[in-house]
Amino acid sequence: MKMYATTSQIILAFLSLSLSISTCIASSTSSSNSCPGSPAWKHAKCEMKLQFDQSCTTVQSEINLRITSPAWVDPHNAGTYTQISAQNLTIQGSRQTGDGKYADLFNFSFFDVADSKCQVVACSESQVFSIFDFSTNYCNLRNLYCNSADGCVPVKYDLDYTEEYSNCGQNKEANCIVGAS
Repeated sequence: MKMYATTSQIILAFLSLSLSISTCIASSTSSSNSCPGSPAWKHAKCEMKLQFDQSCTTVQSEINLRITSPAWVDPHNAGTYTQISAQNLTIQGSRQTGDGKYADLFNFSFFDVADSKCQVVACSESQVFSIFDFSTNYCNLRNLYCNSADGCVPVKYDLDYTEEYSNCGQNKEANCIVGAS
């Protein structure tokens, strides 16, 4: 006797297989040391490497100042940054959206390189289920180091940098400076 699967059985099997594959991919890519992690099984994030023409002391200082200075205003809808930890060559923090609905976690790791320059590995992750974030995780990071040529307002140091995205599908600069004034 031949057995045939119904359309709904085929769809259910396909969805189950897709979920299994997605889970395997997510678990293999979420083990990065540069990312803070997220309780959400599916979430948006931005992971990248940065090269600065300044020393890591200068870069880390500017990022710390933007996170902690009450005078600095986040240019991405006036979100609120909080420093969780700043030790040696790492910074961990969070950013709450301007409307107070969501908070993302982020990490910066600093590495001194030749000629008094600095390489940084940075990652921001949503803490709730999300697929598209309209560049929010990218902006969480970028707004802490962007320079006056980008339209940002430095606290003390106007940094020169380049970005290299490793897992940051949404990285539209124009989304980072809106509604801050």
